[in-house]
Amino acid sequence: MENVIYLRLIGLVLILIGVVLASNPELVSNRPVPEDTFKAVERRVWWGLFIGLGLLLQFHHQWLPWQTTVAATLISLLLGLLVARFIGIFYDGSVAKQWLNVGIEVAIMLPLIWWYFNTRS
Repeated sequence: MENVIYLRLIGLVLILIGVVLASNPELVSNRPVPEDTFKAVERRVWWGLFIGLGLLLQFHHQWLPWQTTVAATLISLLLGLLVARFIGIFYDGSVAKQWLNVGIEVAIMLPLIWWYFNTRS
């Protein structure tokens, strides 16, 4: 029980770090903001991996069966990327290619969610 509390605290810290860095990537990078809206959003998206890892630690605490863990890991990472992408769209603006990426990520996530619920014990 004690380990679950530690995992959730670490997960919360990772989510907060991911949201802060997705909102303001200039905190760790001195690169200029790209003029292209797509590239401006994409510089925020990779911070979503922190969000996704934090979500995994918040909600998934079992290793077996391994199929469930793989599905939960992929779902949480994709969800973190989606959250960071939405933060980028909010701050930098929207382009059609970003919404295509959102659709692709959701389309990948739906079978993973089905797989997760079918392999849960």
